[in-house]
This record gives sequence, structure tokens and C-alpha cells, in this order.
Amino acid sequence: MKHALAILSCAATLGLAAQNANVVSAYNLMQDGKLDKAVEFIEPATQDPKTGINEKTWRYRGNIYRLIALGEDADLKAKYPDALEKAIESYLKANELDTKGAYKTENVQFLGALQGASLNAGNDAYMAKNYDAAISSYALSERIAKAFGQVDTNAIFNMALAYETKGDAANAVKRYRDAVAAGYSEPKVYQYISSLEEKQGNTDAAIAAAREGLAKFPSHKELRLQETSLLLAANRSEEAETSLKAAIASDPGNANLWFALGNLFDKKATESKDPAAMQEWYLKAEEAYKKAIEVDPKLFDAYFNIGVLYNNRAAAEYEKCNAIKDDAQYMKCKKVADEIYLKAVPYFEQAHTLNDTDVQTIQQLIKLYGKTNDTAKYNAMKDKLAKLQ
Repeated sequence: MKHALAILSCAATLGLAAQNANVVSAYNLMQDGKLDKAVEFIEPATQDPKTGINEKTWRYRGNIYRLIALGEDADLKAKYPDALEKAIESYLKANELDTKGAYKTENVQFLGALQGASLNAGNDAYMAKNYDAAISSYALSERIAKAFGQVDTNAIFNMALAYETKGDAANAVKRYRDAVAAGYSEPKVYQYISSLEEKQGNTDAAIAAAREGLAKFPSHKELRLQETSLLLAANRSEEAETSLKAAIASDPGNANLWFALGNLFDKKATESKDPAAMQEWYLKAEEAYKKAIEVDPKLFDAYFNIGVLYNNRAAAEYEKCNAIKDDAQYMKCKKVADEIYLKAVPYFEQAHTLNDTDVQTIQQLIKLYGKTNDTAKYNAMKDKLAKLQ
């Protein structure tokens, strides 16, 4: 029995010596630049009960895979596509085993370099539209930060972008929320969350996200417009009007806000069933659109929409006229409707000046010039439309 135990003890000693030799060989091969061979020697050492709990083993492994991941040898990188992940895993393990902190500075320095490499790899994968690879790389960067009690907000935010572009809305919202919780304080993150919630049909959550952003960035124009658009889509026009007026009060020189208010009144007019109320909303819409033009004289949409307002007001008048059976009264009514309709001319003309290839504007002008018997302008618009179609 004693003889057998002695043999077993000797075998164990020889096994440990062999694994120690593997660690040394891996190191020497790494120093000689033979990284592929170094991998062959270091991997068995990590699995051994003795050398596998040695800080040096994992530090050497980290060095080998780091040199592969950050090196220029494309073939070697292709052979070890997970070299970056293995390097990070190794240094983290080495840090865990380095109870005396003898190599902590060195390990932390290398992990910092790998964190930057992970972010860059994620960005490269994102640009190449390989979103799964981008997400994995950003996760590595986040993992390193977590190991030191830190938060990599850039990695979290970029991961959210990758999820969103990939089409995974649920994970994108979750990661954007994680970025916010981690201190990523940018208005765009609330825009993205709001838009994703809207796409998923979560209107209330979309509005809430926009308002959450506005609570932190009350003067942010895009968030304000996003909130208004969502409120209008949800038929919460009173809230939308209140929101817009508050925004205009703090930023009266913002043409987009005035234009949005015009849109709101325009929508109310279209939905109104009371003729008097309809006319009142049309007038308010025109006033808001004109204020937008006053702020920005080159705002095409405002001119175009005023033209449409007169079209709609005239259409309402023509409808009333069609119900009149007395010829004299009908002609009187029609004259009023014609006058309203023709008030659209200068606005569509100005819209055309700002964008002479807009087909809808040209089509409106053709109708109006036909109404006024302006043959020259009518033919000019017809020719222009033919060339665009």
C-alpha cells in the first residue's frame, strides 16, 4: 500500500511539473511571437486543478489572446474569432486570483485597452450591419466596466442602437432605459424610447417617454413636437394644444412650433361638424401658419397648408351652395365660395417658388388658373407637370 501511494504521489508531482512546463512554454512561445503554438500550451494549463488556480496562468493566457485580438495577423484572428472575449475573461480571472494585487495595475491597464477595443469592434460591426456581433462586443465593454464597479454608458447606449436597428424593439427600449438609469443624460434617448414605444403600439408609454424627456430638457424642440404629434394621433388635442402653447411661450421664434399649432387647429377644423366652429378653427390655423411664415419666410409647408385651408373652406361653401335651389341665391353663394377658393392662389404660388418640383402644388395651381381663365399660367403649369411625370 505504501508503495502504491508513493507511485501516485510521484505521478501527481510529474503532472504538476508538466503543466508548469506548459505555462512556461506558452510564455516563451508568446515572447517569440508564436501565438498559435502558445495557445496550444496555455489551454491545458488552465484546466489543471493546480495551474488552473494560478494567477500567472490566466495572465499569460490573457496576454496571448490580447496579442491575437489586437494584432495584425488576419489569419490568426480568423482562427480565434473569440480572442478578444477570451483575453478579457482571462484578465478578469487573473485579477480574481491575484489576492495580493501584485499584478493588478498591469491587468487593469490591459483590460482598459481591451475595453476600448471592444467598443471599436462593436462600432465596426455596427457599421458593417452585423448587429449581433456589435451587441456582443458592446457587452464585453460593459462587462469590463462592471468588474470594476463602473458603468459604461456608451456601450449600453450603443447596444440599444444596435438592437433598435436590428429590429428588436423590446431589448432596445430596455437598454435605452438602462442607459438612462446609468446616467446617460441626452434628450435623444427619450426620443428613441418614445418612437419605439409608438411603433409597438404603446401610445401612452410613448407619450410618457417624451414627457419624461421634456421634464429634464423642457426647451428641446424635437421632443416637444414628438409629444404633440403623439397627443394628436391619440386624439388628445386639448393636451397637445396646451403643450404647444407652453413651448411657444418659451420659444416664440420657433417656426416649427407655430406650424405644429396650425396643424392642430387645421385638424380640429376638419373634424368639426359645426360650420361656425369649423370656420373659427380654420381662421386660427391660418393665423398660426402665417406666424410660422413670419418667423421663417421660406417654410414651404406653411404656404402650402394655407392654400389647402382656402380649398377646404371653399369646399364647405360649395357644399352649402349645392343645397340652394334658387338660382339667384345659388349664384350669390357660389361667388362667395369662388372668392374664398381664389385666395389660395398667392400661397400656392409662393409654395411653388420655394419648391418648383412639388407635383401637388403644380396640380393645385392648374386648377386655380383654370378657374381664373389664366391661359398662359395654366399652360405653363401643365407643361411643367408633364415633364415631371
